[in-house]
Amino acid sequence: MVGNTTIDPRAWAEAVSKPEIDEVLSLKSGFGLDVRRLIRAFRYERAILLRQKLKSLVKTGDARLVCATCGVPVYLACSTSKRFFFRHRHEDGSCPAVTRTGITEADIRAMKYRGTQESEAHKRIKELVLRSLSADPRFTELLSEKTWRSSEGLPGLRRPDVSARLENLRLAFEVQLSTTFLDVVLSRREFYRSERAALVWVLPNFHPNYRRMTDDDILFGNNSNIFVVDESTAAASEAAGAFMIKCWHRKPVIDGDQIVDEWVERLVCWDEVEVDVDLQTVQAFDYSSEAAKLLEQIKSAKLARVAAQKEAAERAKIALENELRELVFAFVLNDEDDDEYLGRHKRWLAINDRLLTHGCGLEGKYPDLMKATRLVHLVASAKSGKPVGFKYKNLVEIGHHLFHQHSDLLLAYGFMLRAYGTKSILDREDRTGRWAAKVREERSNFLSDAKYKMAEDEERLLAFLSQGASRKSANDNRDQDGDRAAA
Repeated sequence: MVGNTTIDPRAWAEAVSKPEIDEVLSLKSGFGLDVRRLIRAFRYERAILLRQKLKSLVKTGDARLVCATCGVPVYLACSTSKRFFFRHRHEDGSCPAVTRTGITEADIRAMKYRGTQESEAHKRIKELVLRSLSADPRFTELLSEKTWRSSEGLPGLRRPDVSARLENLRLAFEVQLSTTFLDVVLSRREFYRSERAALVWVLPNFHPNYRRMTDDDILFGNNSNIFVVDESTAAASEAAGAFMIKCWHRKPVIDGDQIVDEWVERLVCWDEVEVDVDLQTVQAFDYSSEAAKLLEQIKSAKLARVAAQKEAAERAKIALENELRELVFAFVLNDEDDDEYLGRHKRWLAINDRLLTHGCGLEGKYPDLMKATRLVHLVASAKSGKPVGFKYKNLVEIGHHLFHQHSDLLLAYGFMLRAYGTKSILDREDRTGRWAAKVREERSNFLSDAKYKMAEDEERLLAFLSQGASRKSANDNRDQDGDRAAA
């Protein structure tokens, strides 16, 4: 175990400290990409899958990334400490970035093969696989080290450690004891895919806290499932009369607003295993689907929480506004004649400061209390259908007063009468028709004449006090001149 580096699959990937290639060029977008930033954009498990994808593309001559200096296709490689860097597909000494040693992968594979060729441990695991499969009568054509030649006439052959057939499905079992190159993993996967067979990688043991690079290549390329055959699984197969195999897999669980992994070790019957020949996955647990489902749950929970917070904030805002609105009305309508002027004016300034924090106070160093009082009386009169605070007998007299003294409030008065359903009262009170005549006479001037336009701060305060009733409704289909609102 000394020297092994095991990375949490959900940890962010890291680049080596001094990558030889520090920038790559995307052939799709044409943009240069900083290598360190690109690598840090992926979680470790995704970086492993990206590594496999880029290596496959380079092997088929369909590279997506090239060295920004020399233009040679590159793929993602990994150091012994599981830090990532980009490596040239080939090097001829023309690029200052040197990403390869003098010894080739083929040379290393040959040395490893000579050193570990058919070890006793390898033979033992093959025998355990054969024992396990032999216990299940559904598996036929059990063979060890049988050469497979490409049925399509393509170059290449493979000699799986154990091969078998389950009805129409051919299975190739490869025992993995030592580390191997990604090329080996990918080439075997492609070979068996082309043969419409399933590749099953088998390990003698596994622990998620001690994972070699080869383990990660197999694990993440197989939807975070990895299989173990040992004496206990072989005995379980013979006892059950069915092929039993140990499966380690990641299981995503929700922790707050994120997903974390639990590692599960369980003995599974082959009936529980799902095989996808096209994807070359053999899995007892669909990690990616479960993770996607949990992400949707987290997303939905976040949206619901945000909506609830927004609704609560809106309710709080409305409650504060209602409280402030009631304060303004109470302050104006409960005016006592014997109120001390300076004290009352100070209270009004404090209230107006609060109104300003809501964006609807009167502006200026000396906000006019009389203006605010007039607006409160106008809202109360329009809402109640009778004069409040005005020394007039009815609504139509208020209307005449506004025409001559406060024409800027006329349109807002009309809008409020309509909104509160009290305009019919004003119409009945206009027995002489003088009001209607004034409206007809001024109809064309309501929007063009500046005297009918309120000051912006007063307009905002009136809209706040009337809860929007003083403004023309967006659903009002009456003519655009606004005259009928005042009529």
